[in-house]
Amino acid sequence: YAQIVALFIVGVSAQWSAWTDTPDTVCPDICGYCGLRVVATRTCTGVCSGPSQRYEECGAALCNFPRKTCCPGYVKGIFPSKEFECVAISTIAAKTTIA
Repeated sequence: YAQIVALFIVGVSAQWSAWTDTPDTVCPDICGYCGLRVVATRTCTGVCSGPSQRYEECGAALCNFPRKTCCPGYVKGIFPSKEFECVAISTIAAKTTIA
């Protein structure tokens, strides 16, 4: 006897809401690009892929002693305006010179 198996796939519609800005989120750190703050959130109905929050690095100023000057992934750079700031290592060639 052959057995017949029926498989029904029920489509579940997953939907992300629109991004909602979170302008009042406070930075957890003030220097060295050591902190991230949430700048927008969204919610999902169903099973979604992708992030539910958008982040922004905060605190470009150099950290004072005894902390390290910049956090991992950043180095001290000088801009044409002669101001020192932490800069992403990946953008040094295009925007700064190492100080």
